[in-house]
Amino acid sequence: MKITVFGGSGFLGSHVADRLADRNHQVTIFDKTKSNWIKKNQRFILGDILDKNKVDKAIKGSKYIYIYAGIADLDEYFDKPFQTAEANILGLINILNASVKHNVKRIIYASTVYVNSKEGGFYKCSKKAAEDFIKEYKKLFDLDYTILRYGSLYGPRADKNNGMLKILRAAINSKQKS
Repeated sequence: MKITVFGGSGFLGSHVADRLADRNHQVTIFDKTKSNWIKKNQRFILGDILDKNKVDKAIKGSKYIYIYAGIADLDEYFDKPFQTAEANILGLINILNASVKHNVKRIIYASTVYVNSKEGGFYKCSKKAAEDFIKEYKKLFDLDYTILRYGSLYGPRADKNNGMLKILRAAINSKQKS
């Protein structure tokens, strides 16, 4: 089965893309940066989710769409509402429109536990709005979905901005200085 993973070069998306490829699915990874973990049985498209034409081409023929693309760092975009909305809402809408056009069976969206929190700033706002758009696409266009609300995660491939990694490194460094 053909599956497209938007944001498949990142921490979570790359692991999802790998598990799907290990199960013999035809996996297309779509991301703004080239993945360091591309497998031979994965296809890669360099692109931005704001590019409607590239998004459309990436989705064509896919039955399932995983969405890990967008802004995931709370701190980096804390004071950038426009950029956050552009990536996490407008980019998502491009994916949703192309999914409806190409009769995708289901989208799987990476959201956050912050949607129900008092914390999270514009990141929280964008994820909450994205979830509302997804639900509305189900009502209007019968696009099935799964929303996954992730908390703080850590593991192989986490980048230097990963919150849990920062905490662990700080603890290790403070213990080494003692």
